[in-house]
Amino acid sequence: MNLKILHTSKSTLFQKNILLMLKGTFIAQTIGVIGSLIIAKVYGSEAYGIFGLFISISSVLKIINTFQLDKTIVTLQNENESKNLMNSLFVITLFLSLTFIIIYKSLSLIFNLNSINFSILILSILASIIFSFNIIHESFLTFRKKFHPISNAKIYMAFFNIIFQLLLFHKFKLMGLIYGNIISISLISIYYFIKNHNYLSNINFQQLKKSITSNSSVIKYLFPSSLINSLAINLMPILIVAFFSLKETGEYFLSLKILATPLFLISSSISQVYYQKSSEMLHTSKEKLFNFTKKIVLINLALMLLFIIVINTVGIFFLELFFNKNWENLRLFTFILSFLILAKSSFNPISNIIIVLHKNHISLLFNCYLLIVNLMAIYIGYTNSNILQTIIILSLFGSFGYIVLLLYFMNELKKLKNNYG
Repeated sequence: MNLKILHTSKSTLFQKNILLMLKGTFIAQTIGVIGSLIIAKVYGSEAYGIFGLFISISSVLKIINTFQLDKTIVTLQNENESKNLMNSLFVITLFLSLTFIIIYKSLSLIFNLNSINFSILILSILASIIFSFNIIHESFLTFRKKFHPISNAKIYMAFFNIIFQLLLFHKFKLMGLIYGNIISISLISIYYFIKNHNYLSNINFQQLKKSITSNSSVIKYLFPSSLINSLAINLMPILIVAFFSLKETGEYFLSLKILATPLFLISSSISQVYYQKSSEMLHTSKEKLFNFTKKIVLINLALMLLFIIVINTVGIFFLELFFNKNWENLRLFTFILSFLILAKSSFNPISNIIIVLHKNHISLLFNCYLLIVNLMAIYIGYTNSNILQTIIILSLFGSFGYIVLLLYFMNELKKLKNNYG
């Protein structure tokens, strides 16, 4: 009887945490989507293209900053060890980022790189430091099962972004989106430091060495895998700028942002809570992990399919009215990328199962595949001077990869169910 009550209590807590994260993310994404449309209309496709380039570079750098060791903060069993790793990663992030700046500054003097690209890269490095700090804080809050601050931060971030980006438009035009984003993430970082200030301490290097050694597979497999994945995802806006135009980059980036909004809503609401729950279930009830994961996947797919149908019918009609045909490729790009986003939504919310099952080498192989797909897509599109070919190849082959990855991990979970059921 007591075991039943305990199980019910844990299930209720999981659902409560999911709803808490869902509420914050839903409000944040609603504000974010409305704000993004207004901002895209105000700034135009070229400014959005530059912003996409900035986001892409900083997204790659934030993976390098932490070596993905932020992921292990959640899985460590000891609070002191988790706290020590958090504080260590703050210092590591600063050291690596400052190294990037020094290296690039030296190269810029040698090769006389003083264009807008230099400014964007320096700003991207700055943003990557702040992004990394925020991710580290969120991992430690997840370890402590403090999901409320994370939920609130998502709302604050969306609100700050819109306000500052709109305020800075008249003064900075093209760069207003970047400056507004940096101000916003800085405010969120201050908020997180306040929430975790009692846990800030000096670094215990012996304990840090132990943490890294016991999680060596993260650096060996997960880090290169995540870096390649980040390159595969974020390389496209960078290469489109290089081989096509800022306008097409802006249209691609906005199409992806519109489609990825519900994916981010679901993933960010479920993934961190699922990570903690699946890690716990692996030690206490392996046989239940398959059904638990399958239920989450099916719900995610149903919600995303409904959204994609709506956005490609009624939604795109209103979007074209709103933008007055200034974004001429938006309808086509959105439709083609819908297949990729739907396939991606089947796995992204449960992607932390890779770490839980210690299958980081599989993630590495998959992300190598994604990178090859991106490079192949760009090469064929550039050779034929046709960005449409690039996006079609990216969407179809990317979708295939995510489906295969999902089937592989569901099969692994089914083996656990059969062995321990």
